[in-house]
Amino acid sequence: MTDRPGAADWLTFVLVAGCAFLAALLEVFFLTEFYNGKAIIPVVILGAIAGNLLLPRLGLAALGRAAGAIVPVAIWLVVVLIPAVYNRPEGDLLVLGTHGQQYAYYGLLFGGAIVGFATVITSTTPGRR
Repeated sequence: MTDRPGAADWLTFVLVAGCAFLAALLEVFFLTEFYNGKAIIPVVILGAIAGNLLLPRLGLAALGRAAGAIVPVAIWLVVVLIPAVYNRPEGDLLVLGTHGQQYAYYGLLFGGAIVGFATVITSTTPGRR
């Protein structure tokens, strides 16, 4: 049985959750920033995959329980989903349906979510750590 998390463990967990929030926000903002001519190059998908491999493991290591791995992925998922349905006050959209931007967004959403939840499952399953 693991010890109860102390103040330093909770602070580490809050920092991991904050990193998940900021990573998702930056990934959505920079999703359509990289082009080669008219073709979009969604390099942030690689960032989403790398982040969702690392952050759940860090959260699990900080708290020592499954919630430590689930919360960063859940925060990342909520932050990535909100810009797709939210119009900014000036009427701008963050995710457009032109020039393949919607496909890059779906790649970001599904690639990051699949890797994130696969990391949660594999890191919290007993005997697989």
